[in-house]
Amino acid sequence: MTSNNKQELLIQELKEFYMQLREFRDAVEKLDTTGRDTGSAERQRESAREELVRKSGKLKPIVVRLTGKQYGQQWNQSFDMWTEGLGASPFPPDQRWSLGALIDSVNEAIGRLEAEPELEKLFKITAASEAPKAFIAHGGESAARDKLEGFLVALGVTPIIVEEQPSEGRSKDKNVECYLKQCNCAVILATKGDVDGQTGEFIPRGNILNEVGRCQEIFPNRMVYLLEERVKFPTNIDEKVWERFTKDSMDKAFIKIAKELRAFGLITPTKPAG
Repeated sequence: MTSNNKQELLIQELKEFYMQLREFRDAVEKLDTTGRDTGSAERQRESAREELVRKSGKLKPIVVRLTGKQYGQQWNQSFDMWTEGLGASPFPPDQRWSLGALIDSVNEAIGRLEAEPELEKLFKITAASEAPKAFIAHGGESAARDKLEGFLVALGVTPIIVEEQPSEGRSKDKNVECYLKQCNCAVILATKGDVDGQTGEFIPRGNILNEVGRCQEIFPNRMVYLLEERVKFPTNIDEKVWERFTKDSMDKAFIKIAKELRAFGLITPTKPAG
């Protein structure tokens, strides 16, 4: 396939995504206006949201790279337009603002692609499609996960969160295995989960510990361990080198991630101009 054909297909894909975003925003605004909902409307809206989330796994890095925009401003606050706009919570008041910013960003990306006849001069599509992928083992939705996802995208790495990917009829275990094999490394986001019955200490949720074992089989030397404050790894994992983070700050964790990804050969340092 030629570069021009790839560009045309990408533009078409973004236009379809743009129209679906507008339809989803209309549904959100209708609910905000009427305050009434039905089971059928709710299911349709959730199905539309899940489809948008699935497509965003591929399109988010492309739009962010084309526009340089991931975060919006509203009421003097910064928000990740993708996370807020496509969030699963029942439509907080600022969701439609987030969706509006996201729609504008996608439209801008389409305009830039249509205005540039030679794609390589604006955006190397092969680099986007072949961007390294990082499997994220996590204990559920959290602010830490959202921050981690945004940071990886900013580094040019595609974060893979299995719950946001299509299952195509696979079981949960097979789905995890499928996406693990597509990735280049793993980031373990060990947030506070269960309480150890013997020690009384907080430990990560069981699914994280299970995924750690599976990741170690596939990426024995390409894993980054992040551990929330006041949480303890089991002894078989505690010997690994890990970095702490808190709900308020992930700065040290992000430095750790960048160092490790460079060591893995997945990202390269940016050289200053001149």
